[in-house]
Amino acid sequence: MFDKWLNQDISTLLARRNRVVVGTEASLLDLLRKVLPQELTIFVVHAALEELECKYTVEKFHKDEKVVIIATAPKNELTFIRDYAETCGYVDIRKVESYVAERVFQGLGLNISLTPEEVRVAAYNCIGKGKEYWEELCRKGGERLFDIGSDILPFLHDPEGFCATRDALVVAAFFEKINTWLGRGNISQPPGTLAKEVAEQILGSLLTGKPKKKYLDVYKKWGDSKAMEGSFLGYCRENPAQLKKADLWAIYSAHPFDSVDLQWLSDLIAHLSDSDYINDKLPHINTRFKNSHGRQWHKGLWGHLLQLLEFDSSKVKGIASLEEAIACYTTELYRVDTAIRSIYEKFWGDEKVIRPFQEYYNQLVSPFLHKWFQYFDDYGENQKGLLIEKVRSAKGRIAIIVGDGISYEIAQRVIAKTGDTVKIDNQYRCCGIPSITENNMSLLYRDDGVLEPVQLRREAYLAAQVSKRIEFVQLEEVNFQHAEVDVLICSCKDIDDIAEKMQHKALKFIGEIENMIADKVVFLLNNGFQEVVLTSDHGFVLTGILDESDKAEVQFQGEVSKAERYIRTVEKQGVSEELIEHRQRYGEYRYLYFAKHNKPFKTPGRYGYAHGGLAPQELIIPFVTFSHKTSSLQELLVSVANQSQLSGVVGDYFSVHLKADDGAGDIFTQERKVQLLFIDNGKEFSKSDIVTIKAGELIKKEFSFDRHLNIEVIVVDALSRQTLTKVAVSQTVARDLGGL
Repeated sequence: MFDKWLNQDISTLLARRNRVVVGTEASLLDLLRKVLPQELTIFVVHAALEELECKYTVEKFHKDEKVVIIATAPKNELTFIRDYAETCGYVDIRKVESYVAERVFQGLGLNISLTPEEVRVAAYNCIGKGKEYWEELCRKGGERLFDIGSDILPFLHDPEGFCATRDALVVAAFFEKINTWLGRGNISQPPGTLAKEVAEQILGSLLTGKPKKKYLDVYKKWGDSKAMEGSFLGYCRENPAQLKKADLWAIYSAHPFDSVDLQWLSDLIAHLSDSDYINDKLPHINTRFKNSHGRQWHKGLWGHLLQLLEFDSSKVKGIASLEEAIACYTTELYRVDTAIRSIYEKFWGDEKVIRPFQEYYNQLVSPFLHKWFQYFDDYGENQKGLLIEKVRSAKGRIAIIVGDGISYEIAQRVIAKTGDTVKIDNQYRCCGIPSITENNMSLLYRDDGVLEPVQLRREAYLAAQVSKRIEFVQLEEVNFQHAEVDVLICSCKDIDDIAEKMQHKALKFIGEIENMIADKVVFLLNNGFQEVVLTSDHGFVLTGILDESDKAEVQFQGEVSKAERYIRTVEKQGVSEELIEHRQRYGEYRYLYFAKHNKPFKTPGRYGYAHGGLAPQELIIPFVTFSHKTSSLQELLVSVANQSQLSGVVGDYFSVHLKADDGAGDIFTQERKVQLLFIDNGKEFSKSDIVTIKAGELIKKEFSFDRHLNIEVIVVDALSRQTLTKVAVSQTVARDLGGL
């Protein structure tokens, strides 16, 4: 409040006369530079010659302006500006402790019981603070000069810079309080050394599992601060010296140390076969995963590990039909696939992590696969003609995303990323076998059972079967141009394409593909499509790290075409109980053979990502319908009032008049935040600031064509991104008539 009091005193005097003199000690000049408004005309004088120069400058160049003169000499020693101090006004803060004590008593009715040095420190510290600061000081004394819990963070972030911008008296007092806070004597140290010891104490306390509240409070604020993230991570990387002696599983669950997480992970791996040990540690991992403060190492990965380690295998034992097996996979087991995919993505190349979890995963799914193949005779695909069926039955405009290799579990990740405003009908389908692109894309696009290898001919067949306007586009190319068609079929080949080329190395890109699909779903819903459907031709399996013993070898007779997940033959083979035979014509081949396990057949190709087999990960495909949730809340309607004036605009600028209706009188229709998007050839090239418009209000905004002759202006809700209205704007280039 010192800044407030001083500026009030100066303003009161300047309101009467144009000159005021502030008497101060030279040591307080830095403080005054911080608290006085920059717009003031300020002079600083130390000696008589400077006073003379100041007075000349003020009288000649600032005669009618308000001027503040800061003088470091006592009032009775002033010469050329003495008349200003006597006749215009004088604020004396040479004894700042007296000035502050008087203002505290006058303004707050409180008496200060601090030493002069403490009052001077308080004058610096109270800048920007309210009366609560002084009430605390008067009640508790000098121990409340600093709020170490808050003031220590900027010091830890930049020790040298913190000290350079504060008076030496304040720094000394602050250091004394820090040492007291640490529970030790006042040791004289360089700022960086002290900061390092403070960080060591705060972070080291977490290793005990029961950190002191004062340290924990600072840690939470520090760990949650984006502005101070750099310094925080720097201290964390150094690791406290106590770490080597710490009890690993007693460490505070919300710690920030990557090294501790890796040790936890290594310990879990070492005990994967010990269910009692794992169950004992799961509550600790759950606590870490759910904790909302501090920096967490790959929080999502901890969640996936929990999905893997907490899966209840007893749910598999009761499966008594293929229908129950499918239900088990689509409600529970798919999460295990997401978990192992995430582990492969993060640790691929580190066999010490991959192999143990791969073996654990295989042991987990093996009983399920046994049940799956036990009832597999009841399997039947219901993928044929799916796109035709969906397009015909659509009540409004519909967009269908047709993925290549988008598995059921990936679709669940997409669902999670679309947000709370989207309604989900989460269904599945069983795809045809073998689960390969040529076969299954033909089934999706056609209803006659013909295998069509060419995508353009598949699309032509689909378009001929329905009486609706259809447009075909690659999903990543979807833009505002596609917002007018009745049916939009969006192909997404990314996963199958990159995975077949890169195998496990492609896993790091799948998260980006999930994000792209989710973004496009929301975009399409916000731009006029009543439904967006996500489906795929097939899923996939990940085979992990393979030894030769992990590959299945068979000896077939006659002409054979062997793939990683299936084998085609011309002649019927005598097969063991480990294989499933399926009669299907393909060129000269008549039979298909599949393994009743996840081991790939031995082939010359690369291993890792594969499909074509009979595992549920390959055969159960997503069939998800996204739509907008219906809301009973009415929102303020916004339109463009001058649409008729935006065609053939002459000049480089045009004006859009946003008009809000009168609203319904409730809080939801009083105002709305909107944004204008500027589109050329279907692609956004610019956007406006967010505009808040109130019920009944008309807002006019001017924009530049910026070399775009034809623009579509789309008004969207700034929060939901839903399109509210759109208008076409065109520019007419006026001809040069030569002055006529």
